[in-house]
Amino acid sequence: MKNAQSIYYLIGATIVVIVVNTVFFLLQSAKNGKSYERSQKTYETIETTHYLFDNLKDAESGLKGYLLTRDSTYIDAYLQAVERLRDTYFHLYSNLSIYPEQHKNLANLNHLMKIKSEKLASIMTWYRQGQQGLALDKVNDPSGRQVMNDITKLINKISKIEKERLIDNNASIEKLTKKTQIFSVISNWILLIIVISALISIVQNRETLSALFKEVENKNEILESQKTELQSLSQDLIKQNDELERFAYIASHDLRSPGVNLIALLQLYEEAVTEEEKEHLLDIIKEVADNLIVKLDDLIDMLRSKHESYAVHEELTFKQIYNNVVKNLSADIKKSNAILHYDFSEVPKLKYPKSYLESIFQNLLSNAIKYRHPDREPEISVRTLKKNDKILMEVRDNGLGIDLKKHGDSIFGIYQTFHENSKSKGVGLYITKAQVVAMGGNIEVRSAPGEGTVFIINFS
Repeated sequence: MKNAQSIYYLIGATIVVIVVNTVFFLLQSAKNGKSYERSQKTYETIETTHYLFDNLKDAESGLKGYLLTRDSTYIDAYLQAVERLRDTYFHLYSNLSIYPEQHKNLANLNHLMKIKSEKLASIMTWYRQGQQGLALDKVNDPSGRQVMNDITKLINKISKIEKERLIDNNASIEKLTKKTQIFSVISNWILLIIVISALISIVQNRETLSALFKEVENKNEILESQKTELQSLSQDLIKQNDELERFAYIASHDLRSPGVNLIALLQLYEEAVTEEEKEHLLDIIKEVADNLIVKLDDLIDMLRSKHESYAVHEELTFKQIYNNVVKNLSADIKKSNAILHYDFSEVPKLKYPKSYLESIFQNLLSNAIKYRHPDREPEISVRTLKKNDKILMEVRDNGLGIDLKKHGDSIFGIYQTFHENSKSKGVGLYITKAQVVAMGGNIEVRSAPGEGTVFIINFS
């Protein structure tokens, strides 16, 4: 009877060790998660400091380019860079304001940026007042370069502090991981000792063997059920995390083009001379705004969906989706004099997530316009076809093309760009491939420098 009691004690000890091990693991995981979030935020802060400096250089370069060439595109680049400077500094301030050691650096950076911004603004004022010589002299003033050097040193100082913070966070994560590993090893040894002791007790008391086996079997079933449930929960969390990451890219990238298009249309509206032209542009602006609202609703529905996949399939007409995207890109099409052709006669419809198909059209068409060849008007052709019972879509352009021998392995990578274009973010093709692959398809590219590009999407 004493042996039977010892077995029960050993079983109780096993449960206690498992519970303690589980609680410790969850606590360490929570600490690791917080450290990881801090590391991510610190890394983002470092990137923001460099982005701030790049925008400052873009503003200075745009102003110099305008003074030397009088090309209005340079002044647009200057104004856009100045606008981004304010937003970037606010973002940087929000990230660093919680750290007292960065307060002085932030104040100095704000002071230097104010000096530099006021200097650039005064140069522009002199130029517009007809004092071109004075403006050009001030552009090359050594004091301006000194301010830039001071800003560079200060940004490097801020980045250095944040990099040290990043190293500390990573060291903390590594330390917590080692503690978890050590604790797991110790707890496993304790469990092994308990199991061996239990086996000895079982051998010494065979009369209780059957009852113990039955009890252990019941506990094993409970543990297996919990294990299966945890594995299922883990897979669901991984899937949800992937879908949320894809949603973030779609929201940040796909909503940008309609927004930029609205700004361009409003500019065209302000420049319009006749009332008829203004009325026509106003109709287009309303359509683009309506499409943007629809896009937002689709993204919200996709995020709220609790099905196995966030993307809900529905019967779509290629022509309707194509027309919606063309309206969203109408300003870019008009400015670039792009010629568009389409042929959806062979496969007019497709069952697919609406937001995904719109995103695929928008990314491929906007890229074809953005990377057009400077010596000819852009011409873009879209068609659907069926091959071996598979639905394909082909998007062809006569633009700059891509050197696949050089960039073929990275063409669908995130933040990958292949041409000098300030508006390139390197996200569009990454999103497109992610959406196509998520729905079980694939995408191919054929291209040559100077000859244009063909994207072939296999939907099934």
